[in-house]
Amino acid sequence: MGRASVVSVRAGPVQIDEEDLIQGKDRHKWYETKFAAEDQPAWNIGRFLHSQQVSPEFRAVTVECEVSRERVPLRSAFKAAGQRAALRVNNSQERRCAVASAPFPEDMNIEPLFKVRGDLFAHEIKSAREPISIKAELTVLVNRKEAPEVYHMGPDDVVEVGPFVGTGLALRSSPLMAMYACPTVVMFVSGRGIATARSLLESTPDVLNLTLAFRRDVRVYYKAPNAASLVFRERFEDWESRGPVKVLTTTSSFQDAFDDDDSLMYDPATTGAIVLTGGDEEEDKAAREVCKEAEIFKILSDLVEAEPTTFLSSNPFEDWMTGNGKPTSRRGRGKGQQQQGPAAPEQGAEGAGAPSTPAATAQPAGDAARA
Repeated sequence: MGRASVVSVRAGPVQIDEEDLIQGKDRHKWYETKFAAEDQPAWNIGRFLHSQQVSPEFRAVTVECEVSRERVPLRSAFKAAGQRAALRVNNSQERRCAVASAPFPEDMNIEPLFKVRGDLFAHEIKSAREPISIKAELTVLVNRKEAPEVYHMGPDDVVEVGPFVGTGLALRSSPLMAMYACPTVVMFVSGRGIATARSLLESTPDVLNLTLAFRRDVRVYYKAPNAASLVFRERFEDWESRGPVKVLTTTSSFQDAFDDDDSLMYDPATTGAIVLTGGDEEEDKAAREVCKEAEIFKILSDLVEAEPTTFLSSNPFEDWMTGNGKPTSRRGRGKGQQQQGPAAPEQGAEGAGAPSTPAATAQPAGDAARA
């Protein structure tokens, strides 16, 4: 029998041919999920439509903005009452304004979402095309002191609309969402909170709303310094036509408005309150005092926003695949020792949790988000 020969081989550095696509350093991007509008600019050009002086302090400014899901990613879109609009006029400082418009109806994005999924009609063929553009009117409530550029905006000005700010009212997690368990709703509104009130009352059924048609009674107690300061008075009749809504105005206090409403019949156990003061803590406190005396403990306030949505990353393992991720260390499970899981994912990304944590479930379609 012959003897086996032992050959020592010393491996050298791997040479990557950049022209060979199979060896390309960005090959992992071939397998990434492409979410809708992720490659679109954060700011879109809008167009001034009109403005109206609705009180001595406030002006309602309406602009045309982009709402197509092919051009505006879900994380930047207007999704709930209580969010604020980010506007820039003539490339000036960014201004964050209270939104008076209702969240844009979902049916406006039927065609863009159809295209985002990659679906084709019978007569179509796959070809390069421009993203679909959908325009909608956006009304914001501003005053001269806090947003002078927006307040004085005119037809000749260039306006840009950026990602909407905040998460809006925490309505989804509130007991008020149970319309049969909470059929009576009382709203305490003052200041720029009337913008959020309009946005909420005019929301369509396909977005987060109060489902007014299924409520027994909805009272809006609107406080203003004087009669001239009442904003959106021309909308009151429209609000009352949408359901069992009644708007009561006062120039004194929330307590006086509530006490003077002799027609309200309510059960504290099935009544909820919505406090919209535009961030005024003193007014919020006064409204809560009324609720406390009336034994109404289900309270939703615009001072507390909804929990932020966690959006999936297009490739949660990119850092690991490119070698930029932190190494994961494991410790023994002996006495006084714990097992350490992988490093936490970056903000806005979904990563794998510790071994004892269930794996995150990937969401289908172009806009993947998990509340």
